[in-house]
Amino acid sequence: MTGTLAPLVKHRTFSEPEKIVLDHFFTNTDKNIYCPTDKMPFPVWTFLVGQYSRTPVSMRERFLNVFDEMKKKVEKGDWPKNELVTVEQAADVIASSKDMQLDYFFKTAEQFLAKWGVKFGHNSLKDADMLRVAIEGVTQTATNFIEMPDPELGAYQEKSTRYIPFSRDDVVIPPRLQASRFGARTKALNDARMVAYERGTPFVRKWLEENIVLAANFKDKGAFTGTLTAKTFDMMRYFLPLGLTTSLGATWPTRVAETHLSQMMSHPTEELQMLGKHIWEEGVKITPGLLKHVKPNDYFGQTTAAMGGLTDRLLPATPTVYHRGDSGLKHATLLHATPGLEDLLITGMLYEFTKNQSFEAISQAVKGFTDAQKDEVFREYLSRRGDHDLMMRGTKLGQFLFEYCIDHGAARDVKRQRVGTMLHQRIGADEGYSYPEFLEHETELAPLKAEYEQLMEETSRLYNEVYQEFPEDACYIPSMGHLGRWLYEHHSRQGSYVVELRTPDAGHFSYRRLFQEEFLEIEKVAPRFAKYIRAVMTKTSSGRQDAEERATAKERRALDEDRKRAAQ
Repeated sequence: MTGTLAPLVKHRTFSEPEKIVLDHFFTNTDKNIYCPTDKMPFPVWTFLVGQYSRTPVSMRERFLNVFDEMKKKVEKGDWPKNELVTVEQAADVIASSKDMQLDYFFKTAEQFLAKWGVKFGHNSLKDADMLRVAIEGVTQTATNFIEMPDPELGAYQEKSTRYIPFSRDDVVIPPRLQASRFGARTKALNDARMVAYERGTPFVRKWLEENIVLAANFKDKGAFTGTLTAKTFDMMRYFLPLGLTTSLGATWPTRVAETHLSQMMSHPTEELQMLGKHIWEEGVKITPGLLKHVKPNDYFGQTTAAMGGLTDRLLPATPTVYHRGDSGLKHATLLHATPGLEDLLITGMLYEFTKNQSFEAISQAVKGFTDAQKDEVFREYLSRRGDHDLMMRGTKLGQFLFEYCIDHGAARDVKRQRVGTMLHQRIGADEGYSYPEFLEHETELAPLKAEYEQLMEETSRLYNEVYQEFPEDACYIPSMGHLGRWLYEHHSRQGSYVVELRTPDAGHFSYRRLFQEEFLEIEKVAPRFAKYIRAVMTKTSSGRQDAEERATAKERRALDEDRKRAAQ
């Protein structure tokens, strides 16, 4: 970091036509944080954000690559020549466009409405507007706050640890910590973890290829390679420090963005203060009338500081159980479930299909149902659900409150579920650590296991020392393999959704295990309901084999269709 700003994501030098195109579609061409302009269609933004998970380049460069990829497709006969668009053609159209006249009108109209129209329903107007922002060079630590508050009100896509390799150049240290007596030790430990990650990746890949991901089991070479890569990086991500930088695409309703940015500006972490300021600077270029009043949130900032001191004063110090591995560790603990949950669900299922009956009257009738009648209601309500259908909204009644104890890498995935309410404790390393899949028990991986244990123990020691002096910066020290605690409250349908989303074979084994445990807890409380949750309870999986084979088959079909069009 320089000051509080992470290094700029590197990109190639842009030609003049490329600069014209980029200036048309983005708010800047030289910063880590930028927004798409109103000229960027939402479908194109959606595709570009989705690419963050699969490519290390910036969004701007990925956007320009589309022109080069289209040209290559035409040269190979995979795309119609008459549909080719070059960056030079796009720049000429933009430079000669009459859109400037319309731009002036729209800018004037926005200023007029911002001044005279917002007196009626000011905040509700912000729900109809969206802020889209590309955030590059942001740390894993900062993404926890960016994505956490009210996750169901935002959409996020992040660089994947599953498909993209990282290097020691991608790791940063907060300036305050870097200048302290811990700076050199932190840098050395970060380098040691990244060296182990870089050196261990080919070793693990070769072991998986020989023992787990066998080429003979695959119909397609591309699917085999994709699955092997994903499985390798799924194991190696445990070594990665939380000071690792990533790229994140965020889409918020403007009202959510306003609240969120004001809290970021007031956050005790320097990086988040900087990010809030710079996101606002770019966002106000797009929607000045609705974002112009964003400022630091005194309520959030002062309360955050006060509650930290109050917690230390009121709560007794309790010894923390330090876990070395997952043996005996309960990852999902059910703290509370709505009493009489299944009767409540049945009442909700029937409620929308009755007339002139109060909730209480239906509830009393349900209490007198036989087991067979209750089974019948669940069967009629849920048995016809298709592969991609959500349960109908009668299942949104009732609450589950879980506490998770999971590695930070799994939490990175779980936080993007966008349903329910999540609360996380300070990111730390004093709960201990999990092992990557296979590492704990496979003797051929013993050298890597010993190195992993040494690094995790050293990281925990450094974290505890740093926390005593720099509690706000200590969260950059842990690895993705270290454990942390989260609260997660959701209603019944959301529970069904996350279990069905996170237990299939394609998922990372860490969060698969977590939501398999959650399903078993739900099953104890509501067995009739759980019968219709499609949990995948296998302990071992094929990784991403099925998903990768479907993806390569889909790609072949799309290529065949384009070749036919090009030949016509």
